[in-house]
Amino acid sequence: MTTISRRKLLERGVQISVGGAIIAATGTAAAAEQKVCADPKAMDGGQKSIRMSLNYVEVHTDQNQACGKCGFFTPDAANVGCGQCMIFTGPANAKGHCDSWAPKG
Repeated sequence: MTTISRRKLLERGVQISVGGAIIAATGTAAAAEQKVCADPKAMDGGQKSIRMSLNYVEVHTDQNQACGKCGFFTPDAANVGCGQCMIFTGPANAKGHCDSWAPKG
């Protein structure tokens, strides 16, 4: 039988708690990165078609040309990271991109 001191037990408890907090924070950041603002299942054929024809993506590799920096995008205060696109007449991800992207004037 192995004995463990109270000090070691407390140290390990703190290590486990901190490790758990780090894992939880990392999971939250990853979830925010993968946020989907428009559910394709809830869209009609016309909405899906215009997004496909303009090559819309929820997260673009070049954040200098992301929807959040587009003149057609209006942020949604109630749903942070999402907004409305005038081209799609519907929701778009601030980190997304489509072929109609134009810089804010």
